[in-house]
Parts: sequence; C-alpha cells; structure tokens
Amino acid sequence: MSLPVSVQIKKINEFSGHNGAIYGLVCDPNNNVFYSVAGDGWIVRWPISATECDGTLIGDSSTKLFCIAFGEASQLLVAGDINGFLYWIDPVENKILSKSSYHKGSIFDLCFISATKLVSVSADGYVCLWDIQSRLPVISFRISFHGLRCIKHDKLEKKLYIGASDNHIYILDDDTFDVINIIKNAHGSSVFSIENLTSELWVSGGRDALLKFWDKKDKMLKESISAHWYTINKIIALPEISAFATASRDKSLRIWDTATFELLKNVDLQKGGHLHSVNTLLWIPESHYLISAGDDRTIKLFSISHLG
Repeated sequence: MSLPVSVQIKKINEFSGHNGAIYGLVCDPNNNVFYSVAGDGWIVRWPISATECDGTLIGDSSTKLFCIAFGEASQLLVAGDINGFLYWIDPVENKILSKSSYHKGSIFDLCFISATKLVSVSADGYVCLWDIQSRLPVISFRISFHGLRCIKHDKLEKKLYIGASDNHIYILDDDTFDVINIIKNAHGSSVFSIENLTSELWVSGGRDALLKFWDKKDKMLKESISAHWYTINKIIALPEISAFATASRDKSLRIWDTATFELLKNVDLQKGGHLHSVNTLLWIPESHYLISAGDDRTIKLFSISHLG
C-alpha cells in the first residue's frame, strides 16, 4: 500500500479589489498572470507573484460573472454571466470585444477543447460548442432539464464530463458530441466539479460534500469519502506533487493524496484561508502555487512544497 505524500503549504500573497464574490480563475502562464471574474462583473488581471498584488481591470460586464476560460492559441478570454451571455475579451487591449447570446440561464462553466472550439454549460440544461472566430454556436442541445454545473475535458480519452443538478454525470464524445454514457445519481445532489487525476482515475464532488472516485475504463465507482462539511465547489489536480485540492462552502480548502485519497492539509481561516465559502482554485505548476478565491472577495496565493 502506498504511503501518503507529505506537503507543506504556506500563504505568500493576498489579492483584493473585487466588490463581489469571486467565482472564476484562469491562468496565462506565458505572461505570468492570472485572471479573475466575480459577482461585480469585473474581469481583472493579476500578477503571479509573491510580492506584487495590484490588479488591472480589463473589462466590466456590469452583471454577475460565474466562469472564465483562456485560449492560449487565440490569446482570448471568454467569460460567462448570470443571464446566459458570453463575453469575448482581448487581454492585450484590455477590452470586451463583444458578447454573444444563446443560453437562457446562467453559464456556470467553460472549457476550450481546441484552439478554435469552446464549450459552455448552463443552468438551462444545454451544452453548446462555439466557434471562437465567428463567436457563434456550432452545436447546441439539451442534455438535462436541470442545470449543468461543470465541464471537464479529457484530452487523452477525447471525452467531455459534465456534472448536472439532476445528480447525474454525462459523458460525451468530444468530436461528435454524442452522449456515450450517463452515470445516474452519481451524487446525492448537484455535481459541482469534476477533475482528471490519473490516466485511470477521475473524481467528482458535489453539493452532498462527497468526493467520488471513478474508474475511467468501466465507469465504476471505486471509492466515496466524506470530504467536507458542505458543498464541494471545485476540485483541481496537482500532479506535480501527486495530490489534488478541493474548495468548499465550509470555508476551507484541502489537499489530498492522489494515490491513497488521504487528507494531507486543511487550510481554514486560522491557517491563512478564507472567511467565507471558497468557490474556486487555480494551480500554477511551474511555481507550485495554489490560488484560491471565494465569497470573501479575496484571492489568496499559497506555495506548496513536496516533502516526500
């Protein structure tokens, strides 16, 4: 049996300036910056730095933003809002280029699956494939009469994993967009986050505060653990240290061992964490930085050291 890895986590910077809860983070590693979106409608650029902490406002949608994605090939930011609009943002010129309307509910998650293709999921139950050049939907269809909360692209398996408020997980072919599998009642309530852990394993988390580990080959449940007190909002893999992190409405972020599923670190307010719900996470592998953000309107940057 594998022994759990040992990690040390230390808060080294804090960023503030948003006037609303922060819901989305995304990184541009080539320019050593990351971006945030929040309930105040702002799109803000921040330095990935242990010392600098001043952000730059690059766009204001004037409406609550839930998610953001960055296309490295196109150098384009895309954000989704509470009313179903997509905002196309030029981070060089610091401006919103246009906005697109298709969804009839909040856009909860976005994912680039290629240099020219973006996928969105929404509270209206629709999944939509966008062409980023025309900024128009290419494929769209409803897979649930409940909201779709999260999406994860498995590039190697060429699949899309979508978590929904009907408690199911939908697995789609990333080329044809056919629904090839449905894991019914994967969780006891809404599925809020899905992440790839290894070539054989993926994990989901939801409103039931459970982490569920799934075998990629047979889609069977390997293990279920009670991971937090309340909703798990985000799961992110930390492959460089053989771990993964979770963010929760219970105001904590936690680090887990990928091989043993054991809890390695718990970061709450007393340990430099957040005052309210932790909504999202971002991993910077080059520097081993973990970035968190939440309802307290702050962004915190932690350094993680692998000791084992």
